[in-house]
Amino acid sequence: MAVEQTSTISWYLRMFSYLLMICGLFGLAVGAVVIYGALADGAAAATGLPLSALVLGVAAAVANGITIAAGVLGRAASRNPGRSAALRSLALAGVVASVFGLGLCYATGGQLPTSLIFNLLLMAICVVIAGNLGKSVQ
Repeated sequence: MAVEQTSTISWYLRMFSYLLMICGLFGLAVGAVVIYGALADGAAAATGLPLSALVLGVAAAVANGITIAAGVLGRAASRNPGRSAALRSLALAGVVASVFGLGLCYATGGQLPTSLIFNLLLMAICVVIAGNLGKSVQ
């Protein structure tokens, strides 16, 4: 029965890893566009750099980079459950990066971006799945 439970969790992890990679790539592209918009805007030179947009772009790029890495590692962990501890650690780093990015966006006067909130939710789910995979292996 433990083998069936592990294979079910591995299947969910594999599918969730694909979702992480797709969402991470989309978020990374959005972060790059926001950074470009903050740096290339002609009005920004006259009024000063829009700090909240730059912070949002950098935070989104970093958090979504970790999301892509978690997706790749999750795909590997679905085939080798021994890597679930590394996946859990990386997902926790994604949670911390998302919370830190949300705090920076709030501190610079920007609104709380839904992309970082969604990324936080994805990373929290990844922590739970990796923890369950690690428990089923033991």
